[in-house]
Amino acid sequence: MSKPTIETRSFQAHTKKLLDLMIHSIYSQKDVFLRELISNASDAIDKVRFEALTNTDLATDGKIKLIPNRAANTLTISDNGVGMTYDEVIEHIGTIAKSGSEAYAEKLKELGKDVAAPDLIGQFGVGFYSAFIVSDEVTLETTKAGEKHGVRWHSKGDGEYTIERIKPSVHGTTVTLHLRAAENADAEEEALPDSEGDFTDAWTLRKVVKKYSDFIAYPIVLDVEKHEVERDADGKVVEGGKTETKVVEETINSQKALWTRTPAEVTPEEHNEFYKHLTHDWTAPLQTLHFHVEGTQEFTALLYVPEKAPMDLYSREQKRGLQLYIKRVFIGAEVKELIPEYFRFIRGLVDSSDLPLNVSREVVQQDAVVNRIKKTVTTKLINFFKDLLAKDRAAYEKVWAEYGQALKEAFHYDPAVKDKMADLLLVKTTKDEGWSTLAEVVERMKEGQTALYYLTGEKFDVLREAPQLEVFAKKGVEVVLLGESIDEIVVSVLDKYKDHELKSAARGELDGLPESAEDKAKQEEQSDKFADLLGKLKTLLANDLADVRLTTRLTDSAACLVAEEGGLSPQLERIYAQLGQPMPEQKRILELNPDHAVVSAMSQLAQLAGSDEKLKDFGEMLIDQALIAEGSPLKHPARFAKRVTDAMARAAVTGV
Repeated sequence: MSKPTIETRSFQAHTKKLLDLMIHSIYSQKDVFLRELISNASDAIDKVRFEALTNTDLATDGKIKLIPNRAANTLTISDNGVGMTYDEVIEHIGTIAKSGSEAYAEKLKELGKDVAAPDLIGQFGVGFYSAFIVSDEVTLETTKAGEKHGVRWHSKGDGEYTIERIKPSVHGTTVTLHLRAAENADAEEEALPDSEGDFTDAWTLRKVVKKYSDFIAYPIVLDVEKHEVERDADGKVVEGGKTETKVVEETINSQKALWTRTPAEVTPEEHNEFYKHLTHDWTAPLQTLHFHVEGTQEFTALLYVPEKAPMDLYSREQKRGLQLYIKRVFIGAEVKELIPEYFRFIRGLVDSSDLPLNVSREVVQQDAVVNRIKKTVTTKLINFFKDLLAKDRAAYEKVWAEYGQALKEAFHYDPAVKDKMADLLLVKTTKDEGWSTLAEVVERMKEGQTALYYLTGEKFDVLREAPQLEVFAKKGVEVVLLGESIDEIVVSVLDKYKDHELKSAARGELDGLPESAEDKAKQEEQSDKFADLLGKLKTLLANDLADVRLTTRLTDSAACLVAEEGGLSPQLERIYAQLGQPMPEQKRILELNPDHAVVSAMSQLAQLAGSDEKLKDFGEMLIDQALIAEGSPLKHPARFAKRVTDAMARAAVTGV
């Protein structure tokens, strides 16, 4: 049996639910559908212009035409872009928002019918389906460049659509919206709140295009009537002469690419709309950087910092890179070679005058011009953020809250910029809850302090109470608290800041802190007093520890664990394990507080014969307590729990 001419298909279950919500939900600005359809048309023309670089038969004079029909109550949006094949229509039109149709539907449910949410359209990639906000049925006809057939797609948004092959036409796509009665301002039904009114009216269409799509690089045209009166040879109107009416195409957008204008000429509102068109985001960008470079290379860059980090920012599958244009001709959408990995959250474009139009992906990857552009873009962004930090601290802190972890990746991917990036770091410290720069921490350093101390971990709340910080609090020395996994890489690469060594508060001996002669004398005396205890614990706990020693690090806690100088921290060990690169187990050092009652009691116990087993139990309990205090997992949690309950039972019986 031959394949039927017209095929009826069902939408996916989530798609059907989404369409129903979209059709029946109330939006405050229904005119956003036109922005979405024009943006789709613009993207299609971008693609065909790129293909025309190798196929001269394709038309490159891109145009988007709006055809309103008041009598039929329809609006048609037509383009001469790349078009789609039968299978592509099924893939791209028959399926909504592969990444989020269900989430979008649930979001609309949460918002309710009375909540205005038009810009959620862009969030979930359902731009084409915004047509159903104003239409009760939609017809799409498209012809792929070079194909022997066209395709007609039709749906009433009721859960099904029809699709058929038709005779081919000039490559491109035509979308016809059969507007619902309420979309016509002349209708007796309730007018749309805050909408532009009648979408079959030329004035309304001009206003919507000006509002959303004035920057589109291709002409958006309307057929308009022009009345020409008869004139004499001198150009004067002939009295009583004939008047001729002609229908001509009139361009209703400026067509001037936003990035080609002088930065000072572009308003924040224009940037916001262009950003939404470029990224299909639903919010305005946090920051905008627009600049032009001339000299050995010439290019323009228009870069945006999104308000929110995407959920897949740290996923290998995340789409990243800038759009590349060459003399306003679209070349690629996600050109990773234009921007470093740690700036992958930046959205925008680069328009170069130095690259050849027939540039290929392989050429982009190796081209010296592209490398120079990347270096310049990187420098511009670093300087931009540095200026923002200096001039608008609150705005920079918003950027840091969303993208600080990504920015720290610069220390791994590009150590050459570590000193510049160090000035952009915002850190928490033991001084207060807010953010500080490293420069501010250095300015607050105590007299006699030579090192800049830090402590790494996984939670700021745990870090603030870490026993390793007790001596710093006693001496009034500020410690930088680093609560993200990547911070271990940052401090290992940075090493110093403004001639001050970065030194871990939980690694090695404590040197570089202000210390009195009285403190030194006391340490020597205690070393002799606790020699027996230290010697026995080193032997009894040799399988678990690299060393046992007294410390001046503690004032209230009995013990803490520190890494040897140059050794791996537990956080770095966990990072390697997560990356599938487990390291040999790093034995750490148990440091004891000689002024603590438990340590004094253990010292007395060490003088008694036959006390080794009990000393070992106490030593292992101190290790477990130290691990808990720093937020690390216990090796033997059940054993520790039993020892604690046994101690509680003995205390309950003796009353001590």
